[in-house]
Amino acid sequence: MSKGDIEQILPQREPFLFVDEITDLVPGESVTGKKTFTGEEYFFKGHFPQMPLVPGVILMEFAGQVSTFLILTVPKNRNLFGFFAGVDKFRFLKKVVPGQTLIVESRLLSFRHNVARSESKIYCGDSLVAQGVIAAVFVDNETL
Repeated sequence: MSKGDIEQILPQREPFLFVDEITDLVPGESVTGKKTFTGEEYFFKGHFPQMPLVPGVILMEFAGQVSTFLILTVPKNRNLFGFFAGVDKFRFLKKVVPGQTLIVESRLLSFRHNVARSESKIYCGDSLVAQGVIAAVFVDNETL
């Protein structure tokens, strides 16, 4: 799915949309997303000018956005809005620098009482660069 398709599902927009493409999707079960960090992103100006790195919180946001896409592609969930609720055991294993393309594979672990938990693994090529569990609370758009 292209960026235009993604924008029809996710509420985030530039400069805070961190999903370029969805390459695989099993609605309600698993999803694979892709992002290339070009070096032009706003956060590289300060993180760090002498050695630009993608911040860990941006990697978690990338995983969270792809995981949210997974939830919102289920037809009964289309009117939901997700809020970041937490992370569990998220680890950063390798640095991510401008020019790298990342793939995140997310798998839904549970979705109970409006709380979704998904396990995400982020790769650069064959190397695992980060992994952990993302939690989000989903509410009906009409209650916002």
